[in-house]
Amino acid sequence: MNVQNHSKPADEAVEASDDALIGRALAGEPAAYDSLVRRHAGRLLTMIRAQVGNRDDAEDLMQETLAQAYFKLDTFAGKSSFFTWMYRIAFNLTITKRRKRRLESTHTRTNIETAPTPEDPAVAVDQRMADAEQIARLRSAIDRLEPNRRTVLVLRDIDGLDYGEIAEILAIPKGTVRSRLHRARLDLRDLLSRDETIDED
Repeated sequence: MNVQNHSKPADEAVEASDDALIGRALAGEPAAYDSLVRRHAGRLLTMIRAQVGNRDDAEDLMQETLAQAYFKLDTFAGKSSFFTWMYRIAFNLTITKRRKRRLESTHTRTNIETAPTPEDPAVAVDQRMADAEQIARLRSAIDRLEPNRRTVLVLRDIDGLDYGEIAEILAIPKGTVRSRLHRARLDLRDLLSRDETIDED
């Protein structure tokens, strides 16, 4: 067996474009879809976790997304990047999960492990509690935003998508994305300011 020839397809899969890998996957080459997954899974998981707040739910949604993307691969029209198309699937699944858990407490969904651990052990507990409280307050304020504005805010400021990607995912003009984001940031600032005033009282 020629080892170099045997390893060449894997090397080509790593370097191939998304479109080339999609074509090969549709032609019945499972390794091509595996290469797509390896290429995008890390970023996808990070962005899903930013949406749902904890790793377990994010990993479950990740698996659902990858499965749906695989079975719907023949519907990918190439009008957006493959990652944007796949993320839209993940986003829709996330919205569905949120609807099912609408009554869940914001504090329950807060993941304390996302707070940075102080280097000084003497203040570790107090600092982590303070960080967790800030995270909970921010999540609570975001959850109170008008749904369309909240969605754009999360996609832009938490997931880090650009205006074009957000417009493709939500099927709205870029101008609408910008106006909703501007309004959402103003609303969020007002909500956080009100919460601070209530705490002082």
